[in-house]
Amino acid sequence: MAESSKVREGNKRKDVDVDELLKSLNLHEEELNEVVLGQEEVRRWPSVKWLAAGKILTKKSYSIQSLKNTMMSAWNPAQEVTFHEMEPNLFVLQAHCLGDWKRIMEEGPWLFRGCALMVEPFDGATSTPSVIPRGVQTWVQIHKIPPLFRNEEVLKKLALRVGEIVVVDLTAVQTSTGVFHRVRVKLDSTKPLTRFVPLTLEGSERMFLQIKYEKMPKYCEFCGLMGHTYLECGSGEHKEAELQFGEWMLAEEASWKRGTPGVRARNQAREHEGGRGQGWQKPRGGGGTGRGAGNRDRRHWVAKSNGGGRKRNSSEAGLEADPDALADTATSPLKVPGLADSEKGDAGARRMLHMSEVGAQVEGERVLVPPPPPAYVPPSEKKKRQKAADKGVAVPAVHGEGRRETEAASVEDRREQ
Repeated sequence: MAESSKVREGNKRKDVDVDELLKSLNLHEEELNEVVLGQEEVRRWPSVKWLAAGKILTKKSYSIQSLKNTMMSAWNPAQEVTFHEMEPNLFVLQAHCLGDWKRIMEEGPWLFRGCALMVEPFDGATSTPSVIPRGVQTWVQIHKIPPLFRNEEVLKKLALRVGEIVVVDLTAVQTSTGVFHRVRVKLDSTKPLTRFVPLTLEGSERMFLQIKYEKMPKYCEFCGLMGHTYLECGSGEHKEAELQFGEWMLAEEASWKRGTPGVRARNQAREHEGGRGQGWQKPRGGGGTGRGAGNRDRRHWVAKSNGGGRKRNSSEAGLEADPDALADTATSPLKVPGLADSEKGDAGARRMLHMSEVGAQVEGERVLVPPPPPAYVPPSEKKKRQKAADKGVAVPAVHGEGRRETEAASVEDRREQ
């Protein structure tokens, strides 16, 4: 039994590196006789459509199924999109219609748990993509360009300092802080983000134009690279003065290109909320909305207070100091004006207990109470009465109906008095 177990253990298959294995093997002639495909022959074949290589910009490993579920929710494809993992954080995906393909390739950046999903077209000619994705497409804003230089030629020169140009938008967008122009670029994930672009007119003083980014993945405030935070950069121990990148580089979501799915505003709201009435909150001032000046993850504990939460009693609501605030100010036809609370209760009790005493006097005022409702007569009984009335025959009253009719008549008599 032990021997068979050892045999099974020895027969277990192990994943090997084929390139390393080929270096140690002597291949025979048949194994070296390759199959050659001509270029003309390949051109006649139908091309593999809508195939792309994808990579998550992070050193962490994630489940391919988790990634697929998240991306399918974000893309909302019309048809199936298949995923095939090649190695950790590197996979091949294929769309099955042009609409899904254009959305995946052109409407990014796509984020998975705060990390950028980089995609590049893949021709399928090799078992693994020969070009590993490393670019992140996004819209950037170039602020306060002087009117003389607001043309396509200058915009392209400025945008090239930020990344590879995809689309140039010549529309000047007016904001409360000035005018900016928008360019879609592909950012190189191996290089730090660009914060300013210098512009100089010959013989004039150099000016710095600020760059702001729309919908960005997480990036490091220490080194400026995308894919990690400053707490994950090196030892993660950095002084505030050493953080040269910050959230001041991010554009307000209200100024994003129309149609861009919003995510950052929701994340910021969660960071600022800190729970109901108490929790971790960021200190005020000095750091923009979070990442600026390194205020993110350097929060202080705020004790629970009733300033903005719900009030559980009258003292928290501040009503005990003002007794009039608790006074009964509601009105209704059953309330008698000018009576004390105790007298109102007595009069109400009398009216409830003596429904037939409609003409009762309360403090010189006559209280009118509606008469009791008529007795219920079933539909079948009504038909019998109608037939009897047509024939001139008297029909006995329903149980309780005569008494109620007498009470109603008595009430009517008292009203007339």
